[in-house]
Amino acid sequence: MASIGEELRRERQRRGLTLEQIEDVLHIKVAYLHALEHDEFSRIPGSVYTKGFIKNYSELLGLDSRRLVDTFKNRMGESLTIPKRRMVSKEQEKTDAFREQELIEAPKQRLTYESRKAKRQKTMMIERFVVGGILLLIILFLGWLFFV
Repeated sequence: MASIGEELRRERQRRGLTLEQIEDVLHIKVAYLHALEHDEFSRIPGSVYTKGFIKNYSELLGLDSRRLVDTFKNRMGESLTIPKRRMVSKEQEKTDAFREQELIEAPKQRLTYESRKAKRQKTMMIERFVVGGILLLIILFLGWLFFV
């Protein structure tokens, strides 16, 4: 069985991608990608980062990220067991289920460039009206102060 790094490197090369292209997409430094591909996990700052890098890199390449992360955990001696469920009341369970349903039903979508631009233009228009209103009030106050 190939190591994590060998598998990542082989799939990247099979797809004809360079480390620089991967860096542009994932925003992971080339040095860390190189360390992943050569199984030099000690060069990456922390186990959490390493697991995240392996997950993102393998998903980009279309590999089974869960299997690779579990392989890394096993290699590092981390537990693969799922923690036992804590005891909760039925009321708490209902509110938790409602929250989960709420999160599932309303996923936050990323704004496109066009929608961000339209939102920014709308905000600028509102700001102009507010500033214009304040200036009008100042002019009216000064007119009242000097001419009445």
